[in-house]
This record gives sequence, structure tokens and C-alpha cells, in this order.
Amino acid sequence: MKRYILLTPGPTPLPPAVSEAMARPILHHRTQEFGDLFDAVLDDMRYVYQTQGATVLMMTTSGTGSMESAVVNLLSPGDKIIVHTTGAFGDRFVSIAKAYGVSPVVVAEEWGHAADPARLRQALQANKDVKAVFFQHTDTSTGVVNDLEKLAHEVREQSAAVVVVDSVSGLAAEPLKMDSWGLDVVLTGSQKGLMCAPGLAFAAVSERAWPLVESAKLPRFYFDWRAMRKSLKNRETPYTPGVTLVAGQAEALKMIRHEGIENVWKRTAELARYTRAWAGRQGLSLFAKDPANILTAINMPAGVDGDALIKDILAKEGISIAGGQVQLKGKIIRIAHMGYITKADLDAGFAALEARLSKAGV
Repeated sequence: MKRYILLTPGPTPLPPAVSEAMARPILHHRTQEFGDLFDAVLDDMRYVYQTQGATVLMMTTSGTGSMESAVVNLLSPGDKIIVHTTGAFGDRFVSIAKAYGVSPVVVAEEWGHAADPARLRQALQANKDVKAVFFQHTDTSTGVVNDLEKLAHEVREQSAAVVVVDSVSGLAAEPLKMDSWGLDVVLTGSQKGLMCAPGLAFAAVSERAWPLVESAKLPRFYFDWRAMRKSLKNRETPYTPGVTLVAGQAEALKMIRHEGIENVWKRTAELARYTRAWAGRQGLSLFAKDPANILTAINMPAGVDGDALIKDILAKEGISIAGGQVQLKGKIIRIAHMGYITKADLDAGFAALEARLSKAGV
């Protein structure tokens, strides 16, 4: 079988032990064996989230599904919310809210820049009755990381709103401390820093957020967090879960816990520095002014189509590198260094890029 090297911000490479776990005979999801896996995953997720008090819920869906679940479980028609967006995935929160008839107050940063606490403060002061404020931890479209600790502090100082964080790409790669930073809801997916295949999502929900969940009036059924919490005592989800994915996620979380979450953060940061140093040696500039450690967004030189370049690399060498999204299509490439990505993987990608950039006269 042809080997592909994944340098994309999800899916990321699977550790062999995770692939092996998912190849085992499948379990029935209403058994003690599955219940043991289910409990182990949620316990390890509390460790990754750095929380003692939040309830962790598991869903068989994408990261976007977890984002939608937050909107429908926290809000009612007419509620006022703020979405502080720093890229395509913050804009996705805006789109989901509008799909359910909620009109958010949008604080939009120029792409490449992190969320500005001062701009957030102004929005909060102008909207005292806001119910929830939505942030991204990291945005893979721009390569930006936001200072969640400072942003959550602003929300606490100015309002009674709950703090909702999309950490689909950031968790288990960038530092995040749910309890000590005062985060109320943190969402994530299995296919990035959590080193599993796509298809699982998680929501960690603080006690402070549950009154909103109980009173929310937007329509919900599959994504109803109340049903998910009720099922926890039976060590299962309300509906059939991705059993194979849960087995793989349990194995990946064992690895993260064994390494230690602080060491995972350090390892990701080291790979980010390694990638930025390579870009600097090639004379390439970074797109993000506030760069994340999960990936590096690199500007393409004038005359170089980033999409054509990475398409050629994938076709001829089996190395997947991400291109730009929306208005950045063709203008940047994005090299991930989260999860199970290694320096050897990065070196292979660098060599492929160097060869083509050299041909282009860069």
C-alpha cells in the first residue's frame, strides 16, 4: 500500500497502536467492554481539557457537529451572542448561528491577526445582555492562536455570558486549561491533536453553562446534551456511537497521558519553531502575525500558485500539504505539526517544496 505523509491540519497521521486498536474485532456498544473504553476516554479527555468540574460529552460527528451542538444547546430565539472571529472557522460559528435564526454580534479581526481583547471589551460594553461569547482557540485557515485566558477574563469582567471555545484544532497541541482560564464550553474533534481518525467530537461543559442548556429553546434532537449527560451513568451515548473510533481514541489518549500534556505542548511548539526556521532559510514569510503552534501558514512568492504546487507534490510524492482557503486560495500553504507528525515527515515535505520552489526560481 502506498504510504502517504500527512502534513495537513486534520486528518493527521495515526500512531500504529491507534490503527491496530481500530482493527480489532468490533464491540457491541451496550456492553461492559465498551463501557470500560467509554469511561477511559472521558476520563482521559478531562485530563487533556485540564478540568475537574466539567462534564465531558462524546458525539459521533465532525468538529463542525460539535460547534452546531453548542449553538442549539445554549441558545434560544432572540438571544444575543458575540462571535469573535479570526478566520474561516470563526465565520462558521456565525453561519451556524444564523442558520438557527440567531443574529450574532460579530467582532471580526483581519485574517492573520489574533482576537484583540480591547475590541472584545468594547463589544461587551455595548451588549450587556449577551448570553454567550464564541471564540476559536486556533484557526487553521489563518494559522492564528488566540489568548483564551485574556479573552475569557474580559468576558468575566464585563458580563455574565458563558465562554464557548472551538478548540477542534487546538486541543492536545496548544496549551489550554479549561478550569483555571474560566472556559465554560470547549469543543474538539478526534482527527487533529487527539491523533485519531475523523468522526468523534467532544464537548466539555462547565456547571456554569448547564442552566443555559436546560432552558435553551432552539430545536435539538441528536445533539441534545441533556440526553448525552443522562446516558453517562450507563457508560454509553444515547445513540449508536462510532465504536471503532472510540477504541482508537482510547489508545491515542493513553499515549498522550503517558507523554504528559505539557510535553505534548512542548513537542508541538518545537516542531513549529523547526518549520518557521526552515521557512526563514528559504526566504519565505509567515502569513499569521500571531502564529499558532499547530501549523505554519506560509505566503507563496509572487507568481507561485500554492494550490498547483501542493497538488503536484501529492500526485508525485504522496505528501499532503494544505492550501489556502477562501480568499487565501493559491496564496498560502499550510504545514501542520500537531498530533503524530514528526520531524522526518516535515523534512520530506520541506524537500518536496524546495525542489519545486527552486524550479520556480525561488
